[in-house]
Amino acid sequence: MHSVDLFHFKGCLISGFRRSKNVDLWSKITELLYKDGRYCQTPPGPSEAVGYFLYNLIDSMSDSEVQAKEEHLRQYFHQLKKMNIVIPPNIYRGIRNVLDSYHVPELIKDIMLVVDSEKLSAADIPKNTELEVLSLEEELEKLKAEKQPIGNVLKQLIVALCAEENMQKALEVKAKYEPDMVVGGYAALINLCCRHDNAEDAMNLKEEVYRKDSSVALDTNKYLALVKVLGKHGRLEDAINILKEMKEKDVPIRDTTVTSFFHILNAAAMQGEVETVNRLHESILTLGLVKPSTNLCSPLITVHLEKRDDVPAALEAAIDCFKKYGNIPRLHDILCRLIEKGNTDLLQKAMDFVSQERGEMTMLYDLFFAFLNTGKYKEAKKIIETPGLRARPGRLQWFAEKCIANNQMDILENMVEMTEKLFECDRDQMYYYILQLCKISSDWRRADATWTKMQEENVIPRERTLRLLADILKNNGQEVPFDVPEIWYEDCVESAPVSENNPEKKILILCKKGNIQEAYNILLEEQKKDIMFPSFTYSILIKALLAEGCLEKAINVKNIAETHIKGFTLNDAASSLLIITQVRRDYLKDAISTLKAVLENDMVPTRLAVTRLIQALAMKGDVESVRTVEKMVENLAVSIGLSRMLFVNNTVLAHIKNNNLDTAVEYIESLIISGMQNPDSPITSISYVFRKVIEEKLESALEKLSAMAERLVNQFGIYKPATDLFLQYVSEGRIDDARLLLQRCGGIAEQKKIMMAFIAKSSQKPGQGQKIKMLLDLVPDFPEMEVVYSYLLKCHVLDNDIVSAKTLFEKAKAENIRTDEIFLKRLAFLLKSAGEPVPFTEPPESFHFYVNKLRKERQELSSHDGQV
Repeated sequence: MHSVDLFHFKGCLISGFRRSKNVDLWSKITELLYKDGRYCQTPPGPSEAVGYFLYNLIDSMSDSEVQAKEEHLRQYFHQLKKMNIVIPPNIYRGIRNVLDSYHVPELIKDIMLVVDSEKLSAADIPKNTELEVLSLEEELEKLKAEKQPIGNVLKQLIVALCAEENMQKALEVKAKYEPDMVVGGYAALINLCCRHDNAEDAMNLKEEVYRKDSSVALDTNKYLALVKVLGKHGRLEDAINILKEMKEKDVPIRDTTVTSFFHILNAAAMQGEVETVNRLHESILTLGLVKPSTNLCSPLITVHLEKRDDVPAALEAAIDCFKKYGNIPRLHDILCRLIEKGNTDLLQKAMDFVSQERGEMTMLYDLFFAFLNTGKYKEAKKIIETPGLRARPGRLQWFAEKCIANNQMDILENMVEMTEKLFECDRDQMYYYILQLCKISSDWRRADATWTKMQEENVIPRERTLRLLADILKNNGQEVPFDVPEIWYEDCVESAPVSENNPEKKILILCKKGNIQEAYNILLEEQKKDIMFPSFTYSILIKALLAEGCLEKAINVKNIAETHIKGFTLNDAASSLLIITQVRRDYLKDAISTLKAVLENDMVPTRLAVTRLIQALAMKGDVESVRTVEKMVENLAVSIGLSRMLFVNNTVLAHIKNNNLDTAVEYIESLIISGMQNPDSPITSISYVFRKVIEEKLESALEKLSAMAERLVNQFGIYKPATDLFLQYVSEGRIDDARLLLQRCGGIAEQKKIMMAFIAKSSQKPGQGQKIKMLLDLVPDFPEMEVVYSYLLKCHVLDNDIVSAKTLFEKAKAENIRTDEIFLKRLAFLLKSAGEPVPFTEPPESFHFYVNKLRKERQELSSHDGQV
């Protein structure tokens, strides 16, 4: 059966299972899936096929549905055991996590029946809370009979029942022993009722606590859980009273609390609960629990935009929000919706308001970006050509980064083209944005075309632009049509005006040749004679020593220079190397001090130096220092090419290294969501976080981040984090995890541009061909398979893998996939290098000739598509 048909077939089966209560029929169908080769293709085989089917069945149900069918599912699992059906432990863990989140712990014991017990670890086996509960009940009765204090044991019993999710029994125990209940038991029970969506009992328990001791304060999370469940059930007065109590009892408000408030409001907003959102938001701010922010205010707009699609109400809410709190959340989204709906009257109203409150130039930029985003390029061009309009680098950067994050090359190119005559527009910077996206997508053809446009426009490129362009071309096997700027010290050596016997020139020449120790020794000898050199000589030797990791010697040279030259300071490059070396030696406080000195001397550190420092601080879990460095370089970030994601990703990692997993997840999740809703703070890729967590084997963190990525898919349709995680799994060879994630988030398979960029990047290094093969096995329906096969052949050529290259060629022929001249030229080169015959007519021209030919063909095709 074709893979797509099989996928559809299993989806239909799951729908049928959910509608039926016939456990015998479920079991017989599952047995057929397990034993019939048409439904359990090899690989992966019957065990995984049925395992994934069971996972998708459970995951497709809501928690209430699973709880309602608990007995049916129990019988089903027992029948599968009798049929000798076995599923892999890794899939069991996924099912266990879903069942755990649905609060049906007893079913976990039943699903364990169909797992090979020998392959289970101790962590896979749930604790026997049943025995613990029985033991505590006996002890409680005994103490009661002996008229001994029972408060502590009663609390333990309540907590154990809560761990079992046995809400009914826990409430019965509470009612039976109510006079002996302590606050800890009430807190656990309140939390349990909130988890079970039981607003009535949760509130009754809260009032009982107040009657027992009105001074008692619950912890922050219990209060938040109460606000959430009460708001969900429309008990707004009770929810507001809980917020008031939080204020009265001075409950600690942390960053995570602010994030939780956002999630509570946003959940109500996604359901279209206007009154709930408005009243809770107003209470939170009026009570002074948190300060107003764009992120926290965004649900006021979301409640109208998403479920209701009421754009006029969203606009009114945004205007009201500005009047009250001074910010306009989701303005870009509102403008785009108005343009899409053709509502010119409201669009004019919005623009008049923005113009009045924030100025005409801000209004024009808002309108320009909205027209661009909706494909109204003629209208956008008219806006940006408004006489007197000046470039606003911050606004242009925001929109460019938004395009880069969403892989919107056409929109980005149109923006760059339209701003050609914009007053004071940094043209090199604009083209640099395009090249950044070319780098991500490994699109060397577009990068080359961008270089041509820059020349036609007479743009003078900065060194970083040339280096980025050269990097793209080199990584794709293309010639670089210009001299790549050096970032080392050769130019200084060439211009040193000294004689052959001069020790200064010897030092410079030895540094250039890599004889650093000899150069250092010469300097020490001359130091004994009290001979001094120009400052650049000291700087060059210091850089050379640092490049070799000789930190102590470099510091010694620096000290010598400072004794001879008043006010001696290292230049930008040497200072950056010093920071890198200090980081490598784990002298992080020294590195921060060096960076501070660099900035105080009005010098500019390299991006690499700041990046290495930030990454090292994150791996130490030093959140505060990450924030400190971010603050130090905030004015330089754009000029040296520091992405905002460098600080975001490493802040997340720092929290993870501190084992503050919930804080890490809430931090990044709120940023991703607000980035979607707030055009001023887009979040691009967190692939780096996934890679580091996998490399460090931080499985608990990985599980939390994976759950977050899935939430973003299911609740907001944001696929980038899940796709990043999927590709990291592939890259690390964790195919079971990749497959499981793909099963849960099928839309990942549609993120073809991201995957094509991954394939292109993988083909640049030896030993990566297997990654591409694994990806194709998981997501077989790729468009442009001729391009994919070309990248795969490139991998085989880099690996000198003749057998795989020949097999790929035969496979391409069998599948009627066209092999272009570049493919054939590469394969012919590989075969001839090994002394093997070439079984086809080798294209006669040079490799470079066919590269240019293919580039022209694609440009013509693109031009033709544009005319059509």
